[in-house]
Amino acid sequence: MRKINNLFVFMMLVVAFASCSEVEPLDPILSGQVNSGGDNGSGSGSSGGNSGGTSSGDYWPTAINNEWTYDSNGSSSTMKIIATETVNGQLYYKFAPQSGNGSMSSGIVNSSVNKTSGVYKLKTDDVVIDAGGITGTQTGYEYIVLKDNIPVNGTWNGSYTQTTTYTGIPPITFTTNYVGTILAKGVSETVNNEVFADVIKVKIDLTTNVPGVPATTIVSEYWYAKDVGIIKATNIGSGVNYENILVDYILY
Repeated sequence: MRKINNLFVFMMLVVAFASCSEVEPLDPILSGQVNSGGDNGSGSGSSGGNSGGTSSGDYWPTAINNEWTYDSNGSSSTMKIIATETVNGQLYYKFAPQSGNGSMSSGIVNSSVNKTSGVYKLKTDDVVIDAGGITGTQTGYEYIVLKDNIPVNGTWNGSYTQTTTYTGIPPITFTTNYVGTILAKGVSETVNNEVFADVIKVKIDLTTNVPGVPATTIVSEYWYAKDVGIIKATNIGSGVNYENILVDYILY
């Protein structure tokens, strides 16, 4: 796989697709699935864990033209909010489309974030992919990336199902299960020589199961700074080990 230098890959749940007997992450793809009451996306899923209380603040500011630039070992990438849309009565903030390129695949990813009462959900639309000249479609989904209204060691969990369809090949359906954990709240973190005073640290364990292929497990950690957003993300597991840090941001 090529070097991953976009923060979006950290927000995916191993957005994997299967081609014959191989599974390859389509990176960088935002992931998503499941609100606290069930699935409203094009995938199917469920979530649970601590119900939480009142939001403790805004840990991912959402306004059109908000922009975050990240560095990964000298390579930069940008997340920018460009529009809003309402889906099933809920307001989502849409990011600029991203190009996903793996060693065997490519596609354009459209994603968005929703915040409701301290619950942050990331949603990805269906993706048209090209695997070595074989085109197909992977269904979209959404998942909970943060609950700012639960205590340290509080958890949430969920699962979702995706289907990848290639012309002339039977559809391939796989399931991803995830568990989110609050590791720390209200702590300070220094990133790129800037001190952020109110940070929530989150760990997300996710496992993707594709029929006939060994399960893929990825462990991701995110640092969310109050009134700033994601300031750092790390991703380990299944041969994928990367770190992205915030180097610049513009907020409105």
